[in-house]
Amino acid sequence: MTLRFASRPASQAVQVPSRLALTAMVALGVLLPVLTPAMARPSDSSGSYLAGQHAYRAGDFTAAADYMSRALAADPDNQPLLRRVLVLQVAEGRIASLSSLAQRVARTNPEDPVAALLLALDSARATDYAAAIATIDPIDPRGLGRFVRPLILAWLHLGKGDIAGAESALNSLAGDPNLSLLKDFHTGLIMDLAGRPDQAEAAFERTVALVQAPPLRLVQALGSAYERAGKTEMARNLYTDYIGRQGEDERVLGWLARVNGKAPGAAKPVPLAKTPIEGLSEALYDIATGLRRDRAVEVALIYGRLAVHIRPDHAASRILVGELLQDQERFAPAIEVFDTIPADSPYRWEVDMAIAESLNGLKRSDEAIAKFEDLATRDTERPEPLVRIGDVRRGEENYAAAIAAYDRAIARVPQPTQRNWSMFYVRGIAHERAKQWAEAERDFLRALELQPEQPLVLNYLAYSWTEQGIKLDQAHDMIERAVAQRPTDGYIIDSLGWVLYQQGRYDDAVRQLERAIELRPGDPTINDHLGDAYWKVGRRVEARFQWQRVLTLKPEDAELEASVQRKLADGLAASK
Repeated sequence: MTLRFASRPASQAVQVPSRLALTAMVALGVLLPVLTPAMARPSDSSGSYLAGQHAYRAGDFTAAADYMSRALAADPDNQPLLRRVLVLQVAEGRIASLSSLAQRVARTNPEDPVAALLLALDSARATDYAAAIATIDPIDPRGLGRFVRPLILAWLHLGKGDIAGAESALNSLAGDPNLSLLKDFHTGLIMDLAGRPDQAEAAFERTVALVQAPPLRLVQALGSAYERAGKTEMARNLYTDYIGRQGEDERVLGWLARVNGKAPGAAKPVPLAKTPIEGLSEALYDIATGLRRDRAVEVALIYGRLAVHIRPDHAASRILVGELLQDQERFAPAIEVFDTIPADSPYRWEVDMAIAESLNGLKRSDEAIAKFEDLATRDTERPEPLVRIGDVRRGEENYAAAIAAYDRAIARVPQPTQRNWSMFYVRGIAHERAKQWAEAERDFLRALELQPEQPLVLNYLAYSWTEQGIKLDQAHDMIERAVAQRPTDGYIIDSLGWVLYQQGRYDDAVRQLERAIELRPGDPTINDHLGDAYWKVGRRVEARFQWQRVLTLKPEDAELEASVQRKLADGLAASK
């Protein structure tokens, strides 16, 4: 049997969306509505609808929007179709001409969140905040509206000059620990813009206390507040701590230089949201970011597009939209979005990294590597572009080239710290795949020195030992520690079952491998392992069923397929 490829650990796997995200998807009508061709009455509408439905299911969302729009033109009074077209067009970023469509939806369904948001944003841009508030008010305060409605209303009330109304809207988020971060962060932004610095700082500091590692935008907001209040030492410590955790960042280094008086021409610190419109964009950006974290990508894309619509110069929102398109494997449109970021933007480095990633996603690996090489030349101290070259070459199974790239990356970090563990991990994988076990083991152990309980490394090293039949007790202990951190990771549960099998504990192995199959039913290796365990406990019919299932899953591993064929013909001993 061969070791499973490194792209399979749970950290890179698609997770099931949270209950809130699923509620959001249903509430927004992002999932295809129950609309049969017969319901799309004219024949032209039926044909276009079917084509749109097919395009949507195939992941061609641009074509889906076009076909559904044609269907609507032939059947303009079809309300489910009207709403669907609105959602698809917003997700495609075609927002400028959607006001009349949103008005048609709102006339029959004023609670519709997409239509209400579009119309409210139009009113806000016209500084008619009272009309915007009246448009948002009918949105259902349940589900996704539980936090969308208060955030948007808070900024609309501020635009109207009603600070108490803004506070009241945000206070409706109180009592829900999952929403406390949003409440405190946006309270800070609103108080900062309203000229209440003490309240702003207090709210930002509460937000920092809620997270283990404050994200960049929170650091920017609080650091700017500290600087404007003359609290330079506190700002310096905040920026320094961020760099210590996350590594050097061009933006944070610039803020630190400003605090230290080493950037005389630097722009003065300003609030993160300098107008209510910018605050609305921040709210939409934060909503989209949270939904993306829950893997509700289609819904997140709607809010990301709205954030860009209300504030086209908001680079962070544009980048988020590009990343969401990457999540959908729509790499060419993602590149188009990334290319809209100005060349002198402080985000340009990460944008160029993202473009290279998208080129690789388009199977244009040579162009991707050239882009990564350019980035590596542009900044000769940062290892990330070289790591990604190694990842691309490893994905091509060119392990020698991958190792060479990883060597170059690691050479740029003469004193590795905890955050550098992954460089040794990925180089170890490349060595293992190249059958250079001594070097692989050394890299895995080095990764564990830097990050002792990292579950992916624990699992990979322990599984490798298990496959070789060595250090089984130590491997078992390491896998148990990995399972404790990732109890629903089917691959790690499989490793636990497999080490129990190798230790001769077949009944225990069956229990764990059955758990792994529940979590990863379509994995050929796990099915093969369970078949072997069934055979050992005398469940021969079930063993053959699992082995047969391996073949139906069409494993890419020729060695695994040949082993299973032998076992099906002659039983377990024949595969050895």
